[in-house]
Amino acid sequence: MIDVLAGCSVLAFLTWKTEVLSAKASIAAFIIGTTVWALNGPAWMLLLVSFLVVGYAGTKWRFDFKKELGAEESNDGMRSLKNILGNGTAPAFFAVIFSPVAFAGSISTALSDTLASEVGVFSKRARLITTWEKVEPGTDGAISPLGTLFSVLGAATIAVIAYYLLGVSPFITFLSGFTGCQIDSVLGASLERRDYLTKSEVNLIATLSGGLVALLLVAL
Repeated sequence: MIDVLAGCSVLAFLTWKTEVLSAKASIAAFIIGTTVWALNGPAWMLLLVSFLVVGYAGTKWRFDFKKELGAEESNDGMRSLKNILGNGTAPAFFAVIFSPVAFAGSISTALSDTLASEVGVFSKRARLITTWEKVEPGTDGAISPLGTLFSVLGAATIAVIAYYLLGVSPFITFLSGFTGCQIDSVLGASLERRDYLTKSEVNLIATLSGGLVALLLVAL
């Protein structure tokens, strides 16, 4: 247990010191990471770290241009407590019930959605997923060819890593992650735009849905 606490403490300190996460977000990440690692081992923790690293890279990519567009989601790319709770609660839950396939599906959803949002904002064409009307890139619930491509890449990235770390089906992880991302878009277009749900609440429901889709696919 000492190695778990030491490892998670170092990671939390580094994410805070490098301004990847805010102080409160780093504390929440420490709690989630400690829970996942202590219950299920370092491989599960590495999958979480993979999401954090790749997702942050997507956030920082051409960040100055995103600021000009007004499309950045957080202060200089630093993730807040709400971001961590929105994307980390479902994976933590699936870790507690020891479901590697659902854990991978929820993280696949998180990275798929993160890359779709962070890169899709550069697309010149975007449509609302529910009505197909043309909207500005970055609009809640908007999808675009570029965003969809990176949604696929995000889900595929976790699918490959989860296969080697946890031995779960890459097809199930990919499909559940991509599906969860589309659920996120539907919720964004229908409820978030009307202020019935916040961004973090949409993320929470979507990542939970991604994990549940993975469980459903296993059961079929």
